[in-house]
Amino acid sequence: MTEADFIHVITQNRQVYGLYSVGYGLLSLTALLAAYLLRNTPLWFRSLAAGITVFQIFVTYTGFMAVNAGFLTMMTELSKAAASGGAPMINDVMIAGGGTPGEPFEAPPWGFLGIIAMIIHAAGTVYLFTLAKWEKED
Repeated sequence: MTEADFIHVITQNRQVYGLYSVGYGLLSLTALLAAYLLRNTPLWFRSLAAGITVFQIFVTYTGFMAVNAGFLTMMTELSKAAASGGAPMINDVMIAGGGTPGEPFEAPPWGFLGIIAMIIHAAGTVYLFTLAKWEKED
């Protein structure tokens, strides 16, 4: 695999990551709309819908993180190739960007906040489906 092929695969990975971002946002809007439309159905039905939605939140988040882990792994390998002279274009890009060829790419230290946000998202979804009072009390 040439350096250009590797860059092409990494670019495709970022496109998938972007689609997951859009999909996760649309999942939130869809869950909100579904919770509102199902507000007058029996609790068991709303609970089932909440469970399905929470499962989709976990699946989407897991896929989201897997794509990102793949990106970090590919970039680390490309960085190693740049350090050994096998990827001169990436070597120049990394040096110009202030990086050091050969350094591993790691997730940022605040990455755990994504897990917390996903748990809050799931809990909010359960609340919207099962406990929210949609009608105003006068």
